[in-house]
Amino acid sequence: MLGVCNLYNDSMRLFPSLLLVAAFFNALSWIILIPIWQYPDEQAHFAQVQDAAEFGNRPIGDFDTSLEIDLSEKILGTERNNLGNNKFTYHPQYSINYSQNLIGPGEQEINNLPKSSRKQMVKDEATGNPPLYYFLGSLVYKVFYNSGLFTRVISVRIMSSLIFLGTIFIAFKIGQEIFGENSLLSITLPSLIAFKPMMVFSSTGVLPDTLTNLLFTGILYISLQILLRGIRLINLLALLVILILGVFTRQQFLIVMPIVAFPLLLQLAKTGKLKLIILPSLLIFIFLFFSNTFGTVLPFFWYFRIPESSIFFSTDPSLGTFFSFFKWTVHHSVSEVLPWYWGVYKWLSLTVPHINYQIINRLILIAFVGVIIKLFQIIKSRKIERWDLVLFFMIYAVVIYFLIFLLWDYYFYLKNGYSFGIQGRYFFAMIVPHFTILVIGLWQVFQSLFRKSAKYVLVLIILSMIVFNNVSLSYVSATYYEATNISTFVKQASQYKPQILKGYFILATLFTAMLFQAIFLFAFTKHIFARRARL
Repeated sequence: MLGVCNLYNDSMRLFPSLLLVAAFFNALSWIILIPIWQYPDEQAHFAQVQDAAEFGNRPIGDFDTSLEIDLSEKILGTERNNLGNNKFTYHPQYSINYSQNLIGPGEQEINNLPKSSRKQMVKDEATGNPPLYYFLGSLVYKVFYNSGLFTRVISVRIMSSLIFLGTIFIAFKIGQEIFGENSLLSITLPSLIAFKPMMVFSSTGVLPDTLTNLLFTGILYISLQILLRGIRLINLLALLVILILGVFTRQQFLIVMPIVAFPLLLQLAKTGKLKLIILPSLLIFIFLFFSNTFGTVLPFFWYFRIPESSIFFSTDPSLGTFFSFFKWTVHHSVSEVLPWYWGVYKWLSLTVPHINYQIINRLILIAFVGVIIKLFQIIKSRKIERWDLVLFFMIYAVVIYFLIFLLWDYYFYLKNGYSFGIQGRYFFAMIVPHFTILVIGLWQVFQSLFRKSAKYVLVLIILSMIVFNNVSLSYVSATYYEATNISTFVKQASQYKPQILKGYFILATLFTAMLFQAIFLFAFTKHIFARRARL
């Protein structure tokens, strides 16, 4: 019995490291197989990284994108036309021509450009986002400054993947915070996030989504601590620091404020100190008003403005148009945004076979039924347990986040006559609440149907996510490279890559990724049996 207990404890200590290693090699597989400029607007984001590294800020003049990037776009087929589309947009069958060796057509031309081409601005395409992610990217860029374009792009991609590992680790800590002694669920939550293919895709390219998701997850973790353990000064300071870092990453980060308000107000109400919220709320209102009024002349405060707040005052809303837009948004979210959430690639032109989405939709429906059952049980018992409070908070956070996007898009529609075009990845900041609700709902149903065998279904769920990840990566990469034989695949996948990532190193990385996935699944299964024996 003592040996079983030691096995159980060792597996728990081993789990975070094992999951992070498996997640890293999986992320590296995506980084290697997705050609450069094939992540969402990657060339525009890298242009801002390059500007930060070369100039320290946006270059003076009308243009902000270098000759080096422009030439690579022409050769790789991602140069935009006057409609903002490239050769891949809405054309999943398109692929560039490859050579018969490890060096792609024009690859040497790009790598042999003089360093002056990085400062020669030829067009306006770089993003104009807040600077934090791009500053971090510029530090990595400078480490590999003497290397070619492909090495610098891949190095920043790897930086993004390391930030993603931080999100996975915090998700694990959140799982422990929520599920307490039920280690199986605390393991399941970060595991599903780690191998969700579209999440991996959005977290391994050159784009600030990965840092936004990390900081948002950090906010949620501290909010949970406040919700479950009360208000402490260290938590308030941490919230403030992350909020500042967040708005220097994405201005939309201010969305966290009404979400954080839930645990703060609840704790103040429980302690009878609700009046204490008046002064901080007044100070926040004054600060935001000051930021929106003087942000254009005081650069620091510019990042704390409410993005495009002017649209709220330049439109004429009505209940009729709002409800009509609300109905359209719900339909659009189910029919388009939800599939995007689970995977749309190759410049919005490619999805994996629909059977994958059909299975996912049914699992979501099962989880929804489980949540409804759970809510009825809460009402019937008239008692709110730890999980119940967390479930309410997660549902609140998801609803508030969605409604804020809905309201903003509604006003955007009134002003411009069309929707902004909300993508599924915009909701990845809320991936922990999404998957917490999913896990709680599925667990509720599994316990009802399978009772003591419910924990074994968790292995199947995690296995299904890993399979979905591998199917998605293989399906997407097959549209870029010929998979008729290994030699051709390796040659094509090696082109437009750093020298270290060429040749059979690619296959070694893919094999290592699958090996650690198998080890991780074996460890999780062993953990279940050890826990059963221990109980």
